Amino acid sequence: GFMLDSDEGEVFLHNNESMHKELVPGQKVDAFLYFDQKGRLAATLKEPLITVGHPGFLTVSAVHESLGVFMDMGIAKELLLSADDLPFDKEEWPRQGEVLYVNIKVKGKLVAKLVSKEDFPLEPEKPLELKETVKARVQKIGREGINLLTPDGHWVFVHHSMHKDVLHYGQEVDVKITYQSEKGYTGSLAPQKEVAIFDDANIILSYLIRQGEMHLTSDSTPDEIFEAFKMSKKAFKRAIGHLYKERKIDFVDGKTILIQK
Repeated sequence: GFMLDSDEGEVFLHNNESMHKELVPGQKVDAFLYFDQKGRLAATLKEPLITVGHPGFLTVSAVHESLGVFMDMGIAKELLLSADDLPFDKEEWPRQGEVLYVNIKVKGKLVAKLVSKEDFPLEPEKPLELKETVKARVQKIGREGINLLTPDGHWVFVHHSMHKDVLHYGQEVDVKITYQSEKGYTGSLAPQKEVAIFDDANIILSYLIRQGEMHLTSDSTPDEIFEAFKMSKKAFKRAIGHLYKERKIDFVDGKTILIQK
């Protein structure tokens, strides 16, 4: 092996981590520093998939019931996402081979931390389209719903009323975009075979989840309805009728309001 002189002091570089390069004394190299299995600072010339402050998508390589999940970061050292940062219910933990968007934190050792929407703003190349269906991964499960992340970096919120299945972190799903605002995208995980009335109802429900109420009712004009939801008055009336029957909305003082459960 080799001894490297760094800002952190002398660091050991094992032959296996040298990329089989012929190194000579005094030569400068770019190395990634990490803590080995014995807690010693070590180096590798292999380029990791993520570094501190530069998060990325990593694959779960193993699940340990008491410790958490280990993630493949492209070098010999695996990164632990601690059980403390995962749900109490292990059914919601990611499975081996699934993917999460994580960052590295240094806490006496290198550990993985789940990235939230606010941590690192992503800038996808192109926007998503209303009613478009895209693949995304479950990145967070919260009280109100789930936050999904597409491979291109789009965050999509799905309210718990918009999906039927029990989901877990890292799970890949097909999400249909139902609403967009300055806060981001909202979507639905309803099966694509559902009829159009259900799609239209989801679009209206997505709006009400964000806003709480709207001034549109079955008495609104076709132009008002089309301007807001790009649907016909007939489709709108069917959709709000469906939502009313399911006790998700009510009509009060000329407004349509979301029933808070």
